Amino acid sequence: MEKPSIELAMIVRNGAASLARAIHSALPAVDHVMVGDTGSTDNSAAIARGLGAEVFDVPWEEDFAQARNAVLQACTADWILILDADEMLDPQGVSSIPELASQGQVDAWEVWKWNYIRTLTSRSGIESARRNPNLLPESHIYPAYTRSLSTLFFRRIPGLCFEYEVHETVSRRARELQLRIAEAPFVIHHFGYAEESVQQRQEKLERYHQAGIRKVQTHPHDYWAHYELGLSTFEHRRDPQSALLCLENALRLNPHFHPAWIYAGICLARCGHLEQALECLSRGEDPDHPNALLHEAKGDVYFHSGDFPLAEQHYRLAGQLADLSPLTACKLGACAVRMGRREEGLAAICHAVEREPHTAELHDIRIAAAMECGEIQTAAEAALERLKIGSPNVDFFVIAAGLQARLGHWEQAACILFDGMRLHPAEPRLRREWEIAVDRHTLSEPLIVAR
Repeated sequence: MEKPSIELAMIVRNGAASLARAIHSALPAVDHVMVGDTGSTDNSAAIARGLGAEVFDVPWEEDFAQARNAVLQACTADWILILDADEMLDPQGVSSIPELASQGQVDAWEVWKWNYIRTLTSRSGIESARRNPNLLPESHIYPAYTRSLSTLFFRRIPGLCFEYEVHETVSRRARELQLRIAEAPFVIHHFGYAEESVQQRQEKLERYHQAGIRKVQTHPHDYWAHYELGLSTFEHRRDPQSALLCLENALRLNPHFHPAWIYAGICLARCGHLEQALECLSRGEDPDHPNALLHEAKGDVYFHSGDFPLAEQHYRLAGQLADLSPLTACKLGACAVRMGRREEGLAAICHAVEREPHTAELHDIRIAAAMECGEIQTAAEAALERLKIGSPNVDFFVIAAGLQARLGHWEQAACILFDGMRLHPAEPRLRREWEIAVDRHTLSEPLIVAR
């Protein structure tokens, strides 16, 4: 029997920094590489050709499925492997892919992607972060990853193509064609989330958000499209009220979709509707698939309702169902503080912050807990660290300055407020607070400006 041919199919755009790594990882497992370039301004095409790939231009029309299908149409092999420029095929895949293509029981293999991330606090949908077991040398610098399952290795069959403008997939079409589908015994390593700068990540998320809006307009009866837009609106746009509308649309189309109930509950909690949030979270429970995010969200509702023992119980359940993240550890510490175990709780929070010092929410919890314990010095130190993360808003400057003022450090308070005025020049509250601090320490404005 003739050995089936295998082709690596890629779309790329300005992927020069990692493209060679991706192609090298798959070359031993494939017979040919087909690359569709969607408008690179770097030397991606030259890199791919240098590694033996066939490269052609694909006009970019804001549609990932369309671009991928253009590459599929150019492919001629029996089997197709999908890989992006910021990914790597696991070495186990190199050895198993030819064998998987040769056996005749499966038409399409679903592959787990390990999406490497910089913190254990991150998540992907309802998928909590997992500790990185460091199976791949290139991944050692990243502490965690989240998983996602996609159909990425399949027979080239007429009618099997990608769908959707963003988060494109062949999975739905494979099921419509009644193909034989199984889970692959290898993974694909995805580095994009971890390697992108904050600005690159935000720009990409905004592009995906706009594509998600178009996806809902094109597929108004697709519950998953509404769910994805809800997640993007909640996590990228940070607008829980608008996100809730998207999630409600998803649930009208599929009332049994547990993840949408979970996020609807989270959005309601963020909007202060705690009883409704708990109702949604209860409907999001899946007895066959217990979920850490669900229990963490329930813990949040009970915490803000003042039921700290029940909040602690759910936070512990979340830590048992997934690797205990620094955020969940912080929340457990906050419960301990509120229940009178102040020294234990504050120590747990400080330890969690040490694990992930660049996660802003951890510092917020530390500030609140330290103030609850009367540890103003600790709260002031945490507030200063919080100002170093991201683009702090007016409230953070006022809180940090207020804590310095409680310690009698009026000059430091004035300096913090002056930094806030430089970042938020149109905010009169900062100037008012700064003038009070200057007056209390009898500082002149030129001295502050000179800082």
